Amino acid sequence: MSLPGVQRTGISGMMASKAMIATTGHNIANSNTEGYSRQRVQTEASDPHASFAHGMVGTGTQVSRIERVNDEYIEKQIRNGARDMANFEEKDMVLKQAEDIFNEMNGDGLNRLVARFYNEFRKLGNEPENEAIRQSVREATNAMANDFRRIRNEVVELSRHIDARLDGYAGEVNATAGEIRDLNLRINAAELSGAPANDLQDKRDQALKKLATYMDVNTHQDNHGNYTVDIRGVGPLVVNTEAEKLSTVRSPEDANGKIENALDIKSSGSAQAVITHQIKGGKLGALLEVRDQTLSTVLDRLDELAFTITTSINDIHRMGYTRDGATGINYFKPLEGKERASEYIGLSDAISANANNIATALQSGSPGDNRIAIAISSLQHQPLLNDGKTTVDEWYNSIVSDIGVTAARAKANISQQRDIMTNLQKTRDQVSGVSLDEETANLMQFQHTYDASAKVIQIADEMLKTVLDLKR
Repeated sequence: MSLPGVQRTGISGMMASKAMIATTGHNIANSNTEGYSRQRVQTEASDPHASFAHGMVGTGTQVSRIERVNDEYIEKQIRNGARDMANFEEKDMVLKQAEDIFNEMNGDGLNRLVARFYNEFRKLGNEPENEAIRQSVREATNAMANDFRRIRNEVVELSRHIDARLDGYAGEVNATAGEIRDLNLRINAAELSGAPANDLQDKRDQALKKLATYMDVNTHQDNHGNYTVDIRGVGPLVVNTEAEKLSTVRSPEDANGKIENALDIKSSGSAQAVITHQIKGGKLGALLEVRDQTLSTVLDRLDELAFTITTSINDIHRMGYTRDGATGINYFKPLEGKERASEYIGLSDAISANANNIATALQSGSPGDNRIAIAISSLQHQPLLNDGKTTVDEWYNSIVSDIGVTAARAKANISQQRDIMTNLQKTRDQVSGVSLDEETANLMQFQHTYDASAKVIQIADEMLKTVLDLKR
């Protein structure tokens, strides 16, 4: 090999060391960047130079690639873990608000107001001719009916709040899907030369992780390295360089628990268009589950409770006689059915107009007769609901306890999932994370390599001068 060839060997070492130092500096600079995967320079020996005297003489080194140290399986596990974590956190947030609706710590909740209502009838049974107690019965009834409406309105308002979050998240899904599509394009363009676009791949992994927090998705790479994203059970969201869009629209109630005028989610990439009940997992899945299952069930059971109280008391009250001898009077406004009964429950016009129209007697012309009042008060402890298995108190308590159990489960899942995510992140850090101690040691090593390669050039230069001096 000629002396200029020796110099080129030293230059190749300097160039490789410079790439290693630059990559190490890049790792150090991004040691706190979320989702960053450390990079490593891969080198290989240059093609040797044929020499008749000495055989094949090496010509130095060259950078073959700068690879990203990353484990796709771990990234997939992290995406799935982020999906579950977002699902539990979203449920916890909404269910806390649902619990607050039924919170009786700061005043008389529905359970106490229902008990007070029946107790007032018991008092009326003791003194059926007492005008003040009749007024108290009517006030207790209005208070109970008002709280039925309050709870229903607040549950519906919470559903509307969920709709607002659904609409916002749909927009965020569209933005993230568009980002993945754009990154597919940029990575394709950057890798035309054959070099991997490591930093762009990290950004795409982060976008995929963010997208997974909204719903359950499937991801896979095609032969060109593009990521395809499918909404599980629905269809494609991102295909190569194309991205579908989600939209929301208000629609009538359906058989799956969605209430009237609540939002449906539509996809431009789905043949069925409306995909509301196919979305599972993540933030969207959590909100839809709470809205269409938990809150919808609360409204249905609240309506059934109001309807049962109304009809059972009206059936008895119509049999009784007022102080003026009238009979056949409804205590509550008659309801056509269970639907929205908790909204429509209220005193009948006759009772609202005159408390003396409250029937207490089973027989006309019997001033001290209290049998109707006693019969109404006894309804509190009779199994009127759940096919004659559950009392009014038990029915309401089960509504509250079901919400509490669901909320407690979400809270417990958050704690467990947080531990899972911590372990997954530790595993990723071991594989892809930046160790400042390791990078500092590498930096010193590469600096020495750079200096040594420069020394090779210096010695070759001195040798070349010696040869040139011999010709003078």
